[in-house]
Amino acid sequence: MIEICRLTKRRVDPDKKLPRDLEQVKLFYTSIGHGVGTVDFVEKVMDIEDDEFMEIINKSGKYTKFKLGNLTKYFEIEVYKEHVQKLKDDMADSKLKELLCSLKDGYFVIRKPV
Repeated sequence: MIEICRLTKRRVDPDKKLPRDLEQVKLFYTSIGHGVGTVDFVEKVMDIEDDEFMEIINKSGKYTKFKLGNLTKYFEIEVYKEHVQKLKDDMADSKLKELLCSLKDGYFVIRKPV
């Protein structure tokens, strides 16, 4: 089974010891990527069977095979907006393509658990 996750929001566990003003600074730093505190980056939005995923890859063009085809080798692939722009014209029609094309901000992570 392959998991498709999306960065939807970043959440920092509140620290009751910090004054409110400093807590806001901590939230700001986390939101711009400095990684202060505990951050939840991704939420699982889809599961896809290995066979179905490989069928999509095999029916797709060269860029899709390059970008997504190495999942079995690396076990995790990040898909950003610039990748989606190339995938939308190259990738075979599927629910996965629809999901990837829905990306407005953040990114997707495609994982194959070991």
